[in-house]
Amino acid sequence: MRFAPHQPFLVRLARLLPLAAVLAATVCSAQDKRQATNANVGQAGDEIKRLISMYAKAADEADPTLASRIWCDSSEDSLINPVGRWHGLEQIMGFYRHDMGEMYSVRDLKISEVSVQVYPDAAWAEFNWNFSAKRRKEGSSVSFRGM
Repeated sequence: MRFAPHQPFLVRLARLLPLAAVLAATVCSAQDKRQATNANVGQAGDEIKRLISMYAKAADEADPTLASRIWCDSSEDSLINPVGRWHGLEQIMGFYRHDMGEMYSVRDLKISEVSVQVYPDAAWAEFNWNFSAKRRKEGSSVSFRGM
């Protein structure tokens, strides 16, 4: 927008006000969107932490029903730990029934130092874990830890 140098200041200012209002609305809208996104990110992070807690509880209780609420029921699902790897919901539920339920009489999975990174279309979580258990057959104790 060009102004003639002879135009009074108030006339020039009056012509700029609509542009300033549009810019202010754009900035406010972007801030509102960013705040809404931040709120969604916080909610997603909390949900991921809740799922991690549910994962530990399902292991402690050797509960395939609870575990089935965590996994996606996809052939691409995988569970990897120091003693093996399971693919797909059927194998993973077998892990909870057999590897956790039948092999161990007592299970204790402790999760710590949970860090969740959430972006608009992706997320990941990192955490440390300590697992201790008692074998059913001989009553011996085992423990594993990892991240």
